[in-house]
Amino acid sequence: MPKADAAHPDPLLAAVREEVLAYGVRRATLTSVAARAGLSRMTVYRRGGSMEALVMDALVEEFGGLLQQARAGASGKSGLERLIHSVQQVIHALSDAPLTTALRRHDPDLLLPYLFDRHGSNQNQIRALLEALILTGQADGSVRPVAPATASLVLLHALQDFVISSEIVARELSREELNVELAQLVGGYLGA
Repeated sequence: MPKADAAHPDPLLAAVREEVLAYGVRRATLTSVAARAGLSRMTVYRRGGSMEALVMDALVEEFGGLLQQARAGASGKSGLERLIHSVQQVIHALSDAPLTTALRRHDPDLLLPYLFDRHGSNQNQIRALLEALILTGQADGSVRPVAPATASLVLLHALQDFVISSEIVARELSREELNVELAQLVGGYLGA
């Protein structure tokens, strides 16, 4: 199977995404994913092993693209401003991502291991992005001296609930109000 990239997403993971959006993880089957992808069930099984594993692979692909967009679109004069803007973009992009929405609505229990037991690939990607932005802010003096690995861990755990609970937050805060509060949260924690 050819390697996927942003311009040519993995057809198997695209089929997984479509299946989950249509039916949720619990009702999706490897057989129906194989049919959507034009592959044999055995090929799909060998590639992913389980529907849950394939869904997590699809999330990694989708989140990776969203994180690249957020990093490329970060604006601001200082490193801290770019960090804040990136956090705002990432929170909104991940909250609005169709696959995230489908998991929150149909299969939220699949996210529990990543809240209680271990970090997943997506959380590690977010930490790497945060660390890079923290280092940029430290280089220009806008971010206080702090170990980037420590600060990225604290930020990840302070912010991930805004994605998981985005529908609750949206009932009480507009996007603009949330952006103001996220700026206060990140700026207050990391500002020099």
